[in-house]
Amino acid sequence: MKAIKFFSVAIAMLFATNANAQWKLDLADGNFTVNANIGAYAPSTAGFGLGVGYGTEVYTCDWLTLNWDVLQFEWDAPFNSPGKSDALSFKTGLRAFSPSFAKDRLRVYTNLDMGYVLGIASANGNTDTSSAFGLSYGIGLQLDKKWSCGYTLQYETAGKSKAHYATIAYTF
Repeated sequence: MKAIKFFSVAIAMLFATNANAQWKLDLADGNFTVNANIGAYAPSTAGFGLGVGYGTEVYTCDWLTLNWDVLQFEWDAPFNSPGKSDALSFKTGLRAFSPSFAKDRLRVYTNLDMGYVLGIASANGNTDTSSAFGLSYGIGLQLDKKWSCGYTLQYETAGKSKAHYATIAYTF
């Protein structure tokens, strides 16, 4: 919770200190992103994730661009048994971008998304589900206007599980 409070205070200070900022919220002017994750989740389990999301720019100034991740949907599963221990997540959050550098092609990003996670476990013909609060924090590098790569930490409260993923994404 300290991270969420710090993130909220940092954003409030950001808005209060920049007089040249532009606010806009046009959901029709957004973009879709697809992402693929690979890494470790749960105790010592290798897994993957596939996701799709929609976001739009809401704030821009000389040194920062802030996007609202309106809706992020993701499916996570272990490599050894996809379909037997899966998680579906629906999240919303914020994504901040630095100014461009390296011939205006690269920029750094960080994101914080929160929402609902549905865990689905199947064994011996029985299916169990669990609901949880999910949190995703990521940091990475936007390689150009379309491609990005980075690291994502996902946490969900029901099983208190964490996932560490290397992420690659394409925005169109």
